Amino acid sequence: MAVIIGFQVALSAAFDVQEALHIESSLTGSEEAPMLGTAISPAVQKQIWMTKRVAYQTAVTNLLPWRVISSALLTLAAGLVFFFGMRLRVSVEDRARAAELLGAAAIGTAVLRSIDGAQSLVIARTVATETGRVLIREGIQDAQLAASAVSAASTATSVIWSLVMVAVFMGLSSYFRSEGLRAALARDDR
Repeated sequence: MAVIIGFQVALSAAFDVQEALHIESSLTGSEEAPMLGTAISPAVQKQIWMTKRVAYQTAVTNLLPWRVISSALLTLAAGLVFFFGMRLRVSVEDRARAAELLGAAAIGTAVLRSIDGAQSLVIARTVATETGRVLIREGIQDAQLAASAVSAASTATSVIWSLVMVAVFMGLSSYFRSEGLRAALARDDR
């Protein structure tokens, strides 16, 4: 589990660093597909799509130095979880030390993932707020309700995902730093 989750989080954080460093070019690229079955005209849909992209770019730009630093550190910490997890699977020597280092790396990853989650929450709320403003400005029926729903959903999703990831890394840390596991690994090393 540590190997898989460490790799996925490290890869995701590395993509965040790449995206933050190239945020000025984020407005170019493919457009979202039209929302079929809605009463929103294609022109308004395009306006919503552009607003979401600009809001995302603005939010990331405002967090840029901190986003790059925290995502780079998260890449490193999750990469260490992956590395020490692989070392536990492959190596037959000094597995107790590798488990201890994996536990420490998991704690660091949990802390950095909570910081990343807070930044993601700021970005999600900015995008949701701006999208809601477009809905209201365009006079979409029930726009205020839709704007509130988008904001609540983005906040809940960001917070829940961050809590799950932090809990997973704290659980990994507790497991790999436990006395029972270290004793069992130390016996296996002999």
